[in-house]
Amino acid sequence: MQRKGIATRLLERVCEDAKAEEFDCVESYPKKEFINVARNFMGPAKMYEKLGFSVVDEMNGEFVMRKWLK
Repeated sequence: MQRKGIATRLLERVCEDAKAEEFDCVESYPKKEFINVARNFMGPAKMYEKLGFSVVDEMNGEFVMRKWLK
């Protein structure tokens, strides 16, 4: 089911719900490099960037990406 926009729609909904519940931000930790499908279950960093997330840190082979909701 990859490349059908499902993860993007789910992430959009998470952000909408978090904003409605007055969260300040949403964070995610996608891998910096593709390893395999099982290890990259959180999706690619580009998906988060397209939805307004930005890299705020890097650790242990992952990006720390954040989207401010306020």
